[in-house]
Amino acid sequence: MRTFLISLFFVSNLTIQPCLATNQPSHFEISGWREVVASVSDLDQHIRFFQEIAGWTAGDIEPVAEELLLAWNLNPQDAPAKQILVSNPGTNTGFVRLIELNRSLKQIRPNSQPWDTGGHYDINFRVSDMWSSFDEMQRLGWRGPSDPVKFNFGPFEVIEWISDGPDGVSFAMIERLSPPLTGWPNLRRFSRTFNSTQIVKDMAPAKHFYMNILGFKTYLEHRGTSSGDGKNVLGLPLSVAKTISRDVLILHPKGLNEGSVELLSFEGLEGRDLSKNANAPNLGLLSLRFPVSGLNNLHQHLIAHDVPIVVDPIEINLQPYGPCTLFTVAAPDGAWLTFFEQKNVQEEPS
Repeated sequence: MRTFLISLFFVSNLTIQPCLATNQPSHFEISGWREVVASVSDLDQHIRFFQEIAGWTAGDIEPVAEELLLAWNLNPQDAPAKQILVSNPGTNTGFVRLIELNRSLKQIRPNSQPWDTGGHYDINFRVSDMWSSFDEMQRLGWRGPSDPVKFNFGPFEVIEWISDGPDGVSFAMIERLSPPLTGWPNLRRFSRTFNSTQIVKDMAPAKHFYMNILGFKTYLEHRGTSSGDGKNVLGLPLSVAKTISRDVLILHPKGLNEGSVELLSFEGLEGRDLSKNANAPNLGLLSLRFPVSGLNNLHQHLIAHDVPIVVDPIEINLQPYGPCTLFTVAAPDGAWLTFFEQKNVQEEPS
C-alpha cells in the first residue's frame, strides 16, 4: 500500500480522492514543488540544525542573484545577501533554500497560532526517531502547540509533532510506528520535505485558485473534528478539538503527495490574518518553487485570471538548475508560489 503523511492531524474517516479532471490548459505543465525558500536571520544557525539534527547535507554558500533582490525591491549594494541549498542525501527534490538578507526584518507569522491565516504555515518531513528529535530540538529552543501526539490512522500507528523554530520556520514531523515504513530509502533522521501547509480563511477561493486556475488535482480531502479524547497536534483545547470542524485539502499538479500543497481551514475559529506579512524579505517560509514547462504561457494564463504577480519574470542562474526564468504569484491568503523553467534542460539536477 502506498505510504503517505497527512500533516497536522489524522482522523479515522479520512479518504483519499481519485485524481479529478480539471480545466488546466495543455500549453503549460506544472510539477510538484522542488524546493522551499526560507528567509532567515542567521544562516549558520539553520545550517547547523539541518546538518546536526536532520542529518542533511549543505551545498556551498552563494550570493543571491542581484536580479532577484531588485525584484524584491531591495538594493543589493546596501547589504549583500547569501544563500545555501540543504538537502536530504540521496534525493533530488524536497530541498530547502536558506536565504540570509542581513537586514532587520519582521517575521511572516510572528508568535502565530495554527489557526492564524496567511503565508506558509509549515513544511512536512518524516522522521526516523521522533522522541530523539523532539529532545534535541527542545534543547535548541524549538517548541510546538502540543507535545508529539501518538494515534492510529486506519492501519497505521504514528507519532506527529508540529515544531516552531527560529525566524518563524515551522516543521510538521511524523514517525511511522507500524506497520514498518517502506519506499523511503533515504530516510535517516529527517526525510526530504514533501508537503507544505497553508492556513486559509476561506477554503472556496483557495480551492478555486489551485484547482480551477492552476489545474491541481486532489490527493486528499477531509472535513471533521478530533475524535476520542480530543488530543491533537494543533494545540486546540480538548473540548474545542472535538467540536470545531477542520477542512483539509491536499493538492498537487498530478494528484500526488510529493511537492504538494495542503490547505487547512477552521470552521468557527477565527485567528489573525497575517497575509500582509507574507512577502520578501520578511522572515520565515517565504515561497515554494515549482518547475514548469511553458512558463510564458503559464504567466499569461495567470494574468488573464487576475492572479497577483508579485515578481515579474526574471532570468537568473539558480543552482543546481542552471539558467532559469522565474516569476512569483501570491495565492489567495498571501502565500508566495514561484514558478521556474530551466533553459536547455537535458537531465534532472542531482
